[in-house]
Amino acid sequence: MTITPIIGLEVHVELKTKSKMFCGCNASHFHVEPNTHTCPVCLGLPGALPVPNQVACEWCIKLGLALGCTINQDSFFERKNYFYPDLAKGYQITQLQKPFAVNGKLDVDGRLIRINRVHLEEDTGKSQHVGGETLLDFNRSGVPLVEIVSEPDLSSPEEAKKFLIKIQQIVRYLDISDADIEKGSMRCEPTVNLKIDNVFTPLVEIKNVASLTGVLNAIQFEIDRQTKQFQEDGITKATGEKTTRGWDADKSVTFLQREKEGSADYRYFPEPDIPPIVFTKDQIEAIRATIPELPNAKIVKYKALSLSDYDANLLAENLAFSAIFEKILGGSTNPDFAKFITNLLIGPLKTIEITIDKINPLYFQNLFDKKSDLSSSVIKQLILESYQTGTDPLVLAQKQNLFQVSDTGALQDLAKKVLAANPQAVADYKKNPQSIGFLIGQLMKASGGSANPQVVREILEKLLK
Repeated sequence: MTITPIIGLEVHVELKTKSKMFCGCNASHFHVEPNTHTCPVCLGLPGALPVPNQVACEWCIKLGLALGCTINQDSFFERKNYFYPDLAKGYQITQLQKPFAVNGKLDVDGRLIRINRVHLEEDTGKSQHVGGETLLDFNRSGVPLVEIVSEPDLSSPEEAKKFLIKIQQIVRYLDISDADIEKGSMRCEPTVNLKIDNVFTPLVEIKNVASLTGVLNAIQFEIDRQTKQFQEDGITKATGEKTTRGWDADKSVTFLQREKEGSADYRYFPEPDIPPIVFTKDQIEAIRATIPELPNAKIVKYKALSLSDYDANLLAENLAFSAIFEKILGGSTNPDFAKFITNLLIGPLKTIEITIDKINPLYFQNLFDKKSDLSSSVIKQLILESYQTGTDPLVLAQKQNLFQVSDTGALQDLAKKVLAANPQAVADYKKNPQSIGFLIGQLMKASGGSANPQVVREILEKLLK
């Protein structure tokens, strides 16, 4: 029996515009007193008319371009009709027939995952269940929400998680949302079914997934559940209606919510109160010009400097961190210098919050030029002190007498004393040259830790021979 998971993702990202999608209310709603950022428009009161947020439309197009989509110059909004307590109007203003962006792609570890669409809509209110009652907070109602819909090209929970992390990275690079899943500004609804030999199991959409780990676990549970059900029911009962299932993070299980609606159930029709939205080619190109170099492009560039996948991915993790690396690197193409900077950025400097304006590239270059005269632990210590004090690390090294002694004459005299004091270690070396480490340690100790270890080894080996 051959089992192939078929996974798609619907990713919702709240845009961090100052105002809501169709009104002037403050779009901030996290930890805000309930129902204080509302007006007749986002409360769906009779006679209130929506006015589209231009910045939100431009940001949706910007994300579409970053995902390699084709942009529809002519677009329009539609009403998606359904009834739920947190939807005051009884419909949601969204896009179906002609979204802002279509037919994109995203590279995930060398596999191109197709993007069906990137469209813009308004968020709903929020239901809170307290003491057996349901309370409604409409602060979130009307907040701009971008939906990214992938094709069902993902084949494992791990790949789905990587896809989400890539989307999150790109959104943050574009600076259009904080994309914080735990705060709800980025939400995900996976769709899962299986191809078992030549039979397809019914499609399931999973709701209420509130973390990256939750996405991974929910998809894996659904793969296991559908496999078990197929094995129990057989081919005759394998087909059926699409369903929506909720994710219970506490129990780590999905549960049936309802039969899945189709687009006809929502009775979509064009929003009569909003005219079509038109963007010219020049306007679209102007938006494209605001897109920074994206993570995948940076990773390729960093790997061309002979950095590992691990290093390149860490450096490209966020735009601010990569900007710091590139500021220090300057125009250098020296792989050794690139690795030297990387080790310091993802090592000692990763332990503190660093900002690009406090970074002095010259200090890194100075340290690199003198790295043979300083131990690796001292270099880590110096770069931290240098950043915190704004002092050249070489000045700090001089004041603290941290430069390694490479004077062969002085070290040779010390080495002779160490060998004379450790006859047993000398005898051990003659039997096993690998035991020289003890003598190196003794000579380093005799020099107060200031000797250059490489020079120490060379002097000892010469004297012992």
